[in-house]
Amino acid sequence: MLKGHKILLTGLTGNLGGSIADALVDDNELWGLARFSREGQREFWQQRGVHTVVGDCAEGEFTGVPMDFDYVIHCAAANPPDTFEEGMRGNAQVTGRLMAHCHRARAFMHLSTVGVYSEHADPSHEYREEDVTGSSIMGHYEGTKLAAEGAVWALSTCFGIPAIICRLGVQYGCFDRGGLLGLILRAVLQGETVYLPKYRTNVIRPISDDDVIGFLPALLGAATVPPTTVNLAGDEDIATREVVDIFAELAGVTPHIELTEAVDYPTIRVNGDRRRAIAGDCRMPLRDGIRRMYHNLAPKLRQAPGDDNIFKPLRASR
Repeated sequence: MLKGHKILLTGLTGNLGGSIADALVDDNELWGLARFSREGQREFWQQRGVHTVVGDCAEGEFTGVPMDFDYVIHCAAANPPDTFEEGMRGNAQVTGRLMAHCHRARAFMHLSTVGVYSEHADPSHEYREEDVTGSSIMGHYEGTKLAAEGAVWALSTCFGIPAIICRLGVQYGCFDRGGLLGLILRAVLQGETVYLPKYRTNVIRPISDDDVIGFLPALLGAATVPPTTVNLAGDEDIATREVVDIFAELAGVTPHIELTEAVDYPTIRVNGDRRRAIAGDCRMPLRDGIRRMYHNLAPKLRQAPGDDNIFKPLRASR
């Protein structure tokens, strides 16, 4: 665990960023940069001990943000952007401006996405960091996240900033709404239909927030000029259908599942050899982690608003 460092974290109002902030704040001087658009967000983190700064770093708003951080962990993202311009501003431009401001850092960690990979013809293919990139399944998101990776390369090289690009897979945990699997859980608890691809396996390798946090020291220590790129996903496979069934069994309900051609997102099963070489194996058994997440989040998600269910036909209007 990181201790005694001065750290800047973006995206702490999200699921993974919030988990990281909660884990680091007690033993480090933690700064959080965000827009804090939801009522009470800033006050919550201030009470936890985070030095909060309100700003939009896409516009270079760094008033009150120091420049002498040991580490920068950049979790914030425009996801998904409505337009190409919004994505470039919220993903690529933000990243470049942030690195320029924090160019004295020992290491810069950029959270990207496994969604940047171009779909392989073999659904069982394990995507490696050297594989072909280029995807548009979520509109402008993947392309502008890839552009953000380019910004990391450019700024790392120009300023000599050691950097690591972590391509995050499906993330889950007990903070806030639990990430992608939390969306499934909320849908199951509220009796919504979970739409799954009719002609795809949709096998994923989820990673627990606990494991991401445990990997932070090793990942930051692996930052280089030019950047190191590493897949950041779990070690165990699970079908999305099994995730639904686990939640439904725990809740004592019958899930509403519909297989449809309108949902056409691909399986992204990534290879974890490079991450294991850097940081070791995941420590949280996947199915144990999913059950723990259920017991922690089910009471809250039973009543959570239902406007964030991405498990609906993605291409119905295309």
